[in-house]
Amino acid sequence: MNSNELRDWISDIPSHPGVYLFYSNDFPIYIGKAVNLRSRTRYYLDPTPSRIKQMVQSADRLDIALTNTETQALLLEANLIKRHAPKYNVRLRDDKSYPLIQISNHEFPRIEVTRNPSPKAKVYGPFTDRKKVNETVKAIRETFGVRGCSDHKFSGRSRPCLDYDLGLCSAPCVGYITQESYMSDISSTERFFNGATGKLINSVTNKMTLASSNKQYEQAAILRDRVNSISTLH
Repeated sequence: MNSNELRDWISDIPSHPGVYLFYSNDFPIYIGKAVNLRSRTRYYLDPTPSRIKQMVQSADRLDIALTNTETQALLLEANLIKRHAPKYNVRLRDDKSYPLIQISNHEFPRIEVTRNPSPKAKVYGPFTDRKKVNETVKAIRETFGVRGCSDHKFSGRSRPCLDYDLGLCSAPCVGYITQESYMSDISSTERFFNGATGKLINSVTNKMTLASSNKQYEQAAILRDRVNSISTLH
């Protein structure tokens, strides 16, 4: 693709946030994000790095995907790079920059934050704010009792670990909950990631209200921030 061909493509691009994709033979060879797609893609009319010049010359098409915000563009970029592994993308190709949340495929699944998800796990993300991710996972564990321990800690136990005493786990390792009931809690967790946020947010909000009523204002403030984290993460 020469500069005149690229200019023709850019002329129809709006000044909105989104993701742009350079294609060669119907396969993405470079994916990027922008706050202003038209302004950003104009850079490729005369790029300085030789590697980028080579990429543009190799491309035969430029496509875009519009988003509402810069954050949505960033997450879409990460997902597309992870899916297609474009030849000219180095950063993000292995999804090293953003945390993911995965629910394993065990008999009693575990939830964890990871950057290297299991091929068989259900994976959500990537997310941009590690603190909000951790706050949300903690709220999920407090509400639904989903385990977060390793397989080594889970197996062969005769008594529950500290997570049970802290209200972070329903202790399936020692049979304090049936597999059917546990999987119902896993389903509730998955529904949260698929958009049903009410049950989790209501649970944390009720705890916040109770703490405030008991004049535990510091705890109420922590729970208030957790509600905000859950809402903005979703």
